[in-house]
Amino acid sequence: MILLGSCDKKEKEQLKAQVDSLKTELQTSQQTAAQLSEIGTLIDSIDASRQLLRTDVVEGTSYTDYKSRLQSINNHIKDTQTKIAQLEKSLKSVKGGYATTIKRLKADLELSTQQIAALQSEVDRMRSENTSLAKTVTEKDSILTTKLETIKMKEQDVANLEARVEEVNAASKASQADLYFAQAQALETAADRTKFAPKKKKETRREALELYKLSLSLGKSEAQARIDELEKELS
Repeated sequence: MILLGSCDKKEKEQLKAQVDSLKTELQTSQQTAAQLSEIGTLIDSIDASRQLLRTDVVEGTSYTDYKSRLQSINNHIKDTQTKIAQLEKSLKSVKGGYATTIKRLKADLELSTQQIAALQSEVDRMRSENTSLAKTVTEKDSILTTKLETIKMKEQDVANLEARVEEVNAASKASQADLYFAQAQALETAADRTKFAPKKKKETRREALELYKLSLSLGKSEAQARIDELEKELS
């Protein structure tokens, strides 16, 4: 009897240690997901600001306003680069398939940076052309002097930049869906392989179900099958 009691106590302690470890991993995973989501939101904000600036450039804006807003966008890009670097460093000691997601976020940010650089280059080119044109007219021509401070872009250039923005947004959305799907799979695996009490297994599967639903809402169609199966199991 004493031997059986000792074994039972040891097994309970092992189970408790496994549960604590899984809770810690889940918390870390959720925190990481939140940080990744924040970075994704920052990149979306940068792109939205770029699109608005591009629209104003097409319609006509002062060079002073353009420079101020461009500087603000570049500052946000630097802040986002810092956040990505910090997160990448912290994830080196954490288990999980985040490398692909980080890589995609870095690629998204790099594309936004390139688009901003392209916009700046086009504006500089047109401003230079306007300056050269202004030198050919008299200093009394106030109309041309005003036009010197007005920036306009070609409609085709705008269409090309807009298409690239849509590609960036689609890639960011897909990466977030993949992340939620992977987390849900991890929770299902944890529930199946560990000696959880039935109630705990059910709770873990419910958490997995919610993550699958988030993944589906972002376009991960593979999540539907898992949602259907888990809803049957939990009903």
